[in-house]
Amino acid sequence: MKTIDITGLIKEGMWDFGFPGGQFKLKELNYNFMGKEFHHEGFEGMVGSTGTFIETGATSLGYDKVISTHKIPLEKLINIDTYVLQIPLDSLKEKDGRKIITLEDIKEAEVEKIKEGAGLLISTGYYIEWFNRDDYLVKSPFFQKEAFYYLLDKNPLLIGSDFANWENSQNLEGFLPRLYESGVIVLVGCVNLDKINKFKVKLIALPIKVADVCMCPTRAVIVEE
Repeated sequence: MKTIDITGLIKEGMWDFGFPGGQFKLKELNYNFMGKEFHHEGFEGMVGSTGTFIETGATSLGYDKVISTHKIPLEKLINIDTYVLQIPLDSLKEKDGRKIITLEDIKEAEVEKIKEGAGLLISTGYYIEWFNRDDYLVKSPFFQKEAFYYLLDKNPLLIGSDFANWENSQNLEGFLPRLYESGVIVLVGCVNLDKINKFKVKLIALPIKVADVCMCPTRAVIVEE
């Protein structure tokens, strides 16, 4: 059995979504106890979309229609049968100055038939730019509408990737409404997916237990049996 940590490192200087106050900073909160200094830290700017995170359709539809991340049943987060589609970044075509994942890319990476109710992870290797680019989100790969609909047609439990900006902000592909209405769990900002050797693996993805949030930082691990 082999385990692979697919959680991105949270650290000052990493990429973020640009929300005001949403830039992660580590604050020293050391304290004195019985004449000795003890270490403690505060996490400033740690928002729901910091690093690797899980998201539900509550982002768009609200909490009266879709559950918060802390209400996702554990059986949907532990030992999920998951398929890893390897689509190297340098093999992708470009559109509007960004790499695009097409339907053909998805089908070519589909080594065997994908069963319903599984997790789907899209690996490109883009995560290596995690600390390297100020335009990390701007230059992220995105999905062609037909490609993403093809994924949704498989009725997955979860869809994840090693890039964070799934839509084309210049010319919208328009698949997000169907995604949010589908009930599919979203896992954004994974790393090390290109280090996975098998097509079918197990996934564990546990968001921090914060009440009433649509997205939450998550520790995610792959198990290759």
